[in-house]
Amino acid sequence: MEIVIGLLLSSLSLYCDFTDAECLVISPARLVVKYGDPASAKCTSDQLNKKLGWEATEGGVGLTDMEGTFLNWRVDSVNDWNIKPTCFTEGGQCKKQLDITVYKLPDSVSISYRTYPDPMVEKHHYQLQCLVQNIAPIERLRVTFYKVNTTGEQTELDTQQKSKDNIKTPENGAYTLDFTPSRDDDRAQLWCSAMLDLGPEGPQPPPVMESDRLNITVLYKPLITMSPGCFSMRITEGDTLSLNCSANGNPAPSYGWLLPQSAPAPNTTEERSVVTITNIAKSHSGEYTCIARNPPGNSTCTVNVEVTVDYLPIIAGLAAAAVVILLVVSCFIYSSYYKHTRMGHYQLKDRLPRRHKNKQVVHHNGMDQSFM
Repeated sequence: MEIVIGLLLSSLSLYCDFTDAECLVISPARLVVKYGDPASAKCTSDQLNKKLGWEATEGGVGLTDMEGTFLNWRVDSVNDWNIKPTCFTEGGQCKKQLDITVYKLPDSVSISYRTYPDPMVEKHHYQLQCLVQNIAPIERLRVTFYKVNTTGEQTELDTQQKSKDNIKTPENGAYTLDFTPSRDDDRAQLWCSAMLDLGPEGPQPPPVMESDRLNITVLYKPLITMSPGCFSMRITEGDTLSLNCSANGNPAPSYGWLLPQSAPAPNTTEERSVVTITNIAKSHSGEYTCIARNPPGNSTCTVNVEVTVDYLPIIAGLAAAAVVILLVVSCFIYSSYYKHTRMGHYQLKDRLPRRHKNKQVVHHNGMDQSFM
């Protein structure tokens, strides 16, 4: 029995729908009106000599005395959120309800922290809230969170919409966003917008309201940029070693250094970001580590310094010394040889000729010799 009743009701419903579609036409098919604004619609019947009427909480019209094919419904101000104007014919044979949406723009749109950070720290998790006050119908509202960085680049973070709950009256909508900032978000701006999208029958383009912009500060640990780099380097003994440790952090970091035990006390700048060692020695080789610190954390950078000895000047010096020594020895040998082989020996008594019996004197080899 229940099955038969159900089939009858289904058939009746289908018949009524078909009858409504056939006998009454409402224009416009869908009406979107702002709360407090005037509204109107036209009901047309394809049946002649049928009296028409409008049933509504506002602007209702009873069966007209004059028979006709159409009847208008009109109100100067829509003040009922659940207004359901329904056109009907005499005897209730045909009924058709106007598809009407009454809307209201939000009183305000604001963005805030659910729990206020003091201030934000990179990689920590926060929750933002966009509050839309006194909006109807809330199911037609789309809320979008935005971010713009210091270069002006805008990013859409998230878009949210409430599930359809068929609530006609104004409500407050709270929309939340989980936000994890990075160092690039420092001094960025966050805001949210509320767009009431009522379809093609609604206002075009869809009305949008934006919140004020939320300026954010993000603390982040230092990021070191070392010159010449966090790797290894070679330097010649006797040269000057200069290491520049620069770090980007918020707040500005302080610096410290870990040096090899054999390294001398370096000359440092006031911030100790630059280390300079003059006349470096081979024993100063080792790891030079820069440490940059601030409240969010610290970072390190290590440079492996290898001090090498340049042997070319030593070799050149030894070669020059050898040449000098060789020249001195050569001069000494030459001088000695020349005196003994070329110049000979002289005595004062040999400068006067001897007298011999035969009185014959022969000059030989620069000396006077007598032959007996």
